[in-house]
Amino acid sequence: GYSTDYSSSSSNRIANIANGASLVDETVVYPGDTFSFLNHVTPFTAANGYYQATGYSGGRVVPSTGGGIWQVSSTMYNAVLRAELEVVERSNHGLTVGYVPLGADATVAEGGVDFRFRNNLDAPVYIEAYTYGGQIYVNIYGQTRASNRSIEFTSVTDKTIKPGDDVITKDDTQPEGWQEVTQSAHDGYVASFYKKIYVDGSLQDTVWINTSYYSASPRY
Repeated sequence: GYSTDYSSSSSNRIANIANGASLVDETVVYPGDTFSFLNHVTPFTAANGYYQATGYSGGRVVPSTGGGIWQVSSTMYNAVLRAELEVVERSNHGLTVGYVPLGADATVAEGGVDFRFRNNLDAPVYIEAYTYGGQIYVNIYGQTRASNRSIEFTSVTDKTIKPGDDVITKDDTQPEGWQEVTQSAHDGYVASFYKKIYVDGSLQDTVWINTSYYSASPRY
């Protein structure tokens, strides 16, 4: 299983995370079947339990119905990796997120990018997802790995990209010299994510999982 912290989020974003967790909770994925995150959590509408909260679009932070759902998919991605299920589709966010390491996120977009994994094991797996005490938890139950075998994940930053010049929009209704930062600058990164496999406590293999590209974004 895996958990991430959302305690500093707005109440609407917290409600969206709880709603997304409830929509994937208690799912059984049978051997050979592929789980689609979007199939379970869409549409991102008020009728389906979502509220307005901030999300990313085109390198900007914008209001969106269902903002926060990516924390659910990202937490699930990490649980899936730890269960060693086969990731079929996963994309990183355009900008970095704070709740998982670089390369450990999984974004989704209705009608576009999905997060999907396949149960490549011989037995069904059961997904548990819930929120409690400022954390979202996703646990996957199924076959257990050999007791002498363990895995861990590491994120390596390959490159850091500095943001460009500030983007300035003039507001004629304000006095001379007034300014407001509407979005702070974000560094961009190229990061690689790896799985390390240990048997009897000694490192046997390091497996590349993904390389993710995060855009730099100027101050607005």
